[in-house]
Amino acid sequence: MSGLSGIVGEVEQLERVLRHMAEAQNHRGRETPVEWVSSFVDARVGLMHNRRSTIDPVRVSSQPFEDRDTGLVVMLDGEIFNYGEVRDRLANYYTFSCGCMCEVIAKAYDRWGDGCFERFEGYFSIVIYNRFSEELLLCRDRFGIKPLYYATHRGNLYFASEVRALFAAGIRPLLSAERWAGYLAYSTYGSPYETFWEGVHQLPAGFLLRYNGYSLVEKRWYEFEKRVEGWRSESPEAMAEAFVAQLHRSVGYSLMGEMSKGLSLDGGLESALYIALMKGVESPRYLKSYMHYHGKLHRSGVLWGAEQLSETALPLEQVPITPTMMLKELDYLARWQEEPIDGLGMVADSAFFRVMRKRGLAVISGGWGLVHFLGGSWLPGDSYSSLVPSEVLSADFRRLAQKPRYRRLFESENAHLKFCDLCYERIPHLLRSIDKMSMYYGVQIRNAFLNHNLIEIAFAFAEGVPSGKARKQWFDQKVVAPVLPARVRLAPDDEAEEPSLPDELKHWADEVVLDLRYGRVAEWFDHTRLERAWRHGDEEPFTHPAKMWKLLSLCLQLKALS
Repeated sequence: MSGLSGIVGEVEQLERVLRHMAEAQNHRGRETPVEWVSSFVDARVGLMHNRRSTIDPVRVSSQPFEDRDTGLVVMLDGEIFNYGEVRDRLANYYTFSCGCMCEVIAKAYDRWGDGCFERFEGYFSIVIYNRFSEELLLCRDRFGIKPLYYATHRGNLYFASEVRALFAAGIRPLLSAERWAGYLAYSTYGSPYETFWEGVHQLPAGFLLRYNGYSLVEKRWYEFEKRVEGWRSESPEAMAEAFVAQLHRSVGYSLMGEMSKGLSLDGGLESALYIALMKGVESPRYLKSYMHYHGKLHRSGVLWGAEQLSETALPLEQVPITPTMMLKELDYLARWQEEPIDGLGMVADSAFFRVMRKRGLAVISGGWGLVHFLGGSWLPGDSYSSLVPSEVLSADFRRLAQKPRYRRLFESENAHLKFCDLCYERIPHLLRSIDKMSMYYGVQIRNAFLNHNLIEIAFAFAEGVPSGKARKQWFDQKVVAPVLPARVRLAPDDEAEEPSLPDELKHWADEVVLDLRYGRVAEWFDHTRLERAWRHGDEEPFTHPAKMWKLLSLCLQLKALS
């Protein structure tokens, strides 16, 4: 896990500004930040890296890594699990000085160009500076598990792993009224390029960005639809075989390295699959499992998770997240969050990461998201619905909100909406939020099931079998049955925890929501209607906790700016 930052341009005291950027995201890697500065066309380029090692030995993989054979300078945030296999293939053409991950990236890029990224298994944001061609390249993994942001200011280019590092470099922290209007009205997180900040962009998942000193050029390197089309030519039996084989590989990857690790489980199908698959992997020492919950214990999946673990030697620690802990966590979130927090579940996750860091864990592994792509049909009625009533928003602000429009790659409406969720809306937002929360506490998250092969096969099969019942039957017979013990029990799907706001947080919510009538976003709201709706509590958005959190998220963001 790492923090990347860099500047290209004529910036006074460039090294000092780089250090400010590194300090702003020091939590992403508490080893001593390393800087690298060189001339760049008519200006200068400076790179800075915060790092905490989870696979590579620190002594041989300091970053920025300069490969003298290729003239490439490399920085990496993330993990390439198959870098050893890639290194073995390159050994016929290159002599490795240390064989670390960054040296493999440098030589792979020198050998295969942009095609090297298709060969990498893992999640990553990569920076490559070519000293010979004086070209900078930024790359982001297939689904955007690792973030990368950039901004231009006075002709200079700034980039970093977190928006806060750009602010530390002098970019003004201004909320994007258009983006917040779209979020409050339609619950949309914007296009893959957008953020909730004026002038700050994110590099979209599966994209490259090149800068030669004169122009910025973005290019898509991961073609999801082409990969799915390739899987469609396979038989259902071949897809099932490849799916199960990838499950085994992914779980093995998630347990790599010598750092202290924990498993995060929830008692559902994915937890049961992960536990079963883990039995075929040599588990690292000091591995322990954790299950956190907020609300009532019997309404969580803890009891089922404990039963699933009963046939293993893994100890289980139950981590209750209390309202008092969440109230304290909200104070932390207000200091560093960069986009909306969508409810108590996300606050509880952040509190859980804080507890895990106190336990001394560097990595949390597990499997989540698999059932989402192999499950039943999406509910179209939930799409693009107004989540804050128009009468609470001012007329001028309301006009800024636009319904999202996405390119259509799949004929099936169900597949199309799931693709939008994967590449545009909820899942990219969730991945960014998890990265920020976990990195704030210095904990690396490894999701074994968010692997591109697994998701591609899931989409390919879903297109060919539009019936949710038939997809579930295939999944149960071809994937679950060969892996899970016959008598395993799963937490019921309807055992979701109550989403209502605890009494301990209601007083806090009263204060922060009504503060929206004052300050920098006061013109976004109709003050009289906002107060009446909140006081009476019988009008939208206050009758539904998920909708109420839209306004609470804005309140937290404003607190961070104060």
